[in-house]
Amino acid sequence: MDFNFKLSSFITQEITVINNTLVPENFAGDRRNLRFCVGAISEILDDMGIASAKAQGLLKPITSADKLRNSEHIVYLLTERESNNHNGSVIGMLKMGRKRLYVFDKTGECHEMIPLCVLDFYVHESRQRMGCGKKLFEYMLNVENIEPEKLAIDRPSDKFLFFLRKHYGLKNSIPQTNNYVVFEGFFPRKPHHSGYPLSSGFGNPKRSRDTPPESPYSVGKMGSLKYNGRHTAHKPESTVGKLFEKDIYS
Repeated sequence: MDFNFKLSSFITQEITVINNTLVPENFAGDRRNLRFCVGAISEILDDMGIASAKAQGLLKPITSADKLRNSEHIVYLLTERESNNHNGSVIGMLKMGRKRLYVFDKTGECHEMIPLCVLDFYVHESRQRMGCGKKLFEYMLNVENIEPEKLAIDRPSDKFLFFLRKHYGLKNSIPQTNNYVVFEGFFPRKPHHSGYPLSSGFGNPKRSRDTPPESPYSVGKMGSLKYNGRHTAHKPESTVGKLFEKDIYS
């Protein structure tokens, strides 16, 4: 997807991560650059979200700048830097986040869990069947340090199901009562794995003390979900960030 601005002025990598600040990782610039960057990222997320919804036959987008800004989700963007007369193009989008779900295993037992979920996945039509989706998905799996069968997938399209079957051998799904699809291998053999179940059944959920330290997400106060991966590692307080908050959100 082409835009009327130069992507390389604020996106420095082929695949970059956007969180709820709408600022790409490794961004560097002054207040003016920051304002432009946030506006450009907002346009990208809105347009890619619309295109994804259209491709999946959805009535409305499930990805937009406002939705991301008001969540703890993250979006991986795949770009081509030299296309579009060297302005660059956005060719893929993958939105990830944790959701509190009731999930049934093969025996019919219900587990309350907070698994990592695929919330939206789209590759532009001009770049499909060229390995772009696999590149983007593999990058996410590496960053999140997770196997594909451990993911819960929100309303996957037929194309996405074919993609998972072709590249990862995921074909035996476990029926659920919600819109999410999970496959055999999703449930850990031992308790308190990467999905960190809260409880079995519908009792009062309690967060496990054995939440694995390598998980990039954690449960915050009041049940909020917080992303704690390398993209939100502690950084010194930024003067640019203060100016951004004052000018963008005031």
